[in-house]
Amino acid sequence: MKKTLLFILAACMAVHADDAQIVASTIREDGTTNTWTQTDLQAALGLVNRMYWRDQQTDAGRRRWHGERIGEYLLPTGVTNANGHAQMMVVHLYQDGFCATNRAVRYRRSIVPDPEAAAKAAEEAKRRAEEARAAWESANLPPDLAALRAAQRIAGGTNEVTVIMGPGGK
Repeated sequence: MKKTLLFILAACMAVHADDAQIVASTIREDGTTNTWTQTDLQAALGLVNRMYWRDQQTDAGRRRWHGERIGEYLLPTGVTNANGHAQMMVVHLYQDGFCATNRAVRYRRSIVPDPEAAAKAAEEAKRRAEEARAAWESANLPPDLAALRAAQRIAGGTNEVTVIMGPGGK
């Protein structure tokens, strides 16, 4: 970044007239002195300003100026659309504290998934969640409570009902 700015600032140097007043001087990368007039400074700052705002339009440019992105937050805007859904905005937080906001966009799927495959995947996810819950319960609950929960899970998974009738029943 420093090399880019030095290059831009050096490129802005105009040939001075002898009567131009020098308002600043800087040290170049090679150690020589660089003098600036008011006109040179204004031109250089204009170029840096345009480069900054052009870079702010992309994530890579924002990372170059403000560091890596350290957070991303979804916030309501307080506005609702025609369907009554709240419009949201995405806030990207960078290392130096800079926040960039963008309107959140919902992307529509162009490919409709296979309904059978989607149902199978949902069933598999449900089975894995149940297994994870059972493992957690057996590891963290008292043994008698864990056994009771396991029996409830087994009973909930069967479709067979046993009815015991006492004397006098049909």
